[in-house]
Amino acid sequence: MDLNPKISIITVVRNGEQYIEHTISSIISQTYANIEYIIIDGKSTDNTTDIIKKFSGHLAYWVSEPDKGIYDAMNKGVAAATGDWIIFINADDFLISETAISEAVPYLAKTNALIVYGQVRVVYPIGDEMIVGSEWEKSKFRFRNVAMCFPHQATFHSKTLFEDESFDISFKIAGDYDFLLRHLRDHDAEFVPVLIAKMRAGGISHSASKIALLKDTRKAQIKNKIYKSIPPLAWHISAIKLILTNTLIRVVGINGKDRLKKLVGKN
Repeated sequence: MDLNPKISIITVVRNGEQYIEHTISSIISQTYANIEYIIIDGKSTDNTTDIIKKFSGHLAYWVSEPDKGIYDAMNKGVAAATGDWIIFINADDFLISETAISEAVPYLAKTNALIVYGQVRVVYPIGDEMIVGSEWEKSKFRFRNVAMCFPHQATFHSKTLFEDESFDISFKIAGDYDFLLRHLRDHDAEFVPVLIAKMRAGGISHSASKIALLKDTRKAQIKNKIYKSIPPLAWHISAIKLILTNTLIRVVGINGKDRLKKLVGKN
């Protein structure tokens, strides 16, 4: 058991000047020492690379070059990584505290799982927040049969997962779900009760983008032989809730949604 595993943190960015410095600062300020930090920039045309250069002394590796999308960039980051565990903290996310990694490491040091995840705090533009991530026993049916239901910003991937596999760059939205599903359709993940990161929702997506997400999710499930063509009833219910809830949040916010839910429950 390695009590001091090496953690590779990868940030993928393109034109992220608004938040990239915050992201970088949250990572290089970690109290856990055995971290390598990698940034893959997709040939930004704003000031992103100037900001990265300012912190280059803290980076194990960085590059700025064109790529074929986010999952191609993530594959580049993995290829450069030498850690025992890999986590992706992208340019609109950041680690929630200076001790986030050190709090997760004791769980990583003793686990037999190859995928370990914690929680993130999601921040919406309207100011509402919610915590995402729950125990695997409560999540695994939904993960395998319905949709991605734990945050990649809090997911530690064992480097061994990438020895023969990589992210499928044909995906536009659900490539991380596809990658995790390859392993987790037959194996278990481990949940750790640690708040790892803060994620900016970046604006609530319109229904059209949610439909694209649903299509990409369905593609991943078919590819991984979860079902052949027709999703289960739970999938359809989730899809309807996703679109309706997203619309409601855009209109009244998270707190407003919860208040409406309580009022409906009283009637």
